Amino acid sequence: MPIVTDVRENRGQVEIALDGVTTARVRKAHFAKCPVEVGEELDLEAYLDKVAAAQFADGYEAALTSLDFCARSAKEIGNALRRKGFVEPCVSAVVDRLRENGLIDDARYAQRMAEVSSSKPVGLYAFKRKLKAKGISDDDAEEALSAFDDAQQQAAALEAARKIWRKYEDMPPREAKAKLSQALARRGFSWDAIESAIEEIME
Repeated sequence: MPIVTDVRENRGQVEIALDGVTTARVRKAHFAKCPVEVGEELDLEAYLDKVAAAQFADGYEAALTSLDFCARSAKEIGNALRRKGFVEPCVSAVVDRLRENGLIDDARYAQRMAEVSSSKPVGLYAFKRKLKAKGISDDDAEEALSAFDDAQQQAAALEAARKIWRKYEDMPPREAKAKLSQALARRGFSWDAIESAIEEIME
């Protein structure tokens, strides 16, 4: 069984090293309820379950406070709790409870994001990256992406192109076209949408 080789406080969290490797980070208040000492043998899984039981109420409250400010995905909630020193079993239990209570729903969250983004000059690929970064699964993302059809993307690319064009309109046409294409690609538009927008702008 691993041996506790170091226990140190760092910014309100206690870092626990087993066999020389930092293995767990626990909020100071909860470590006080579940202390361990250097030299002690530690069943890590059992210890984290014990800490999670002590943390759950505070973790759930922290998640609710986070949701008071804005909707968040399960991944965002989980990452926020981990940064605050809540252990993985607690994070999983809190996220599960939030789902059960209908307080987080990644599919619904993705659809709301799509509704907002599809009314702006946002490229499909950029929106996909945003969903992935927020931990939205492919299945939950699929329905949300239906808001980004060809017509919507061509209109969005044209809107973006009109704003960007001001930077390049005094350049030679070939250079301006290349710069505009690159700028639209960085914003996540497909080449079909980019070509359509540039053709209209250049005319």
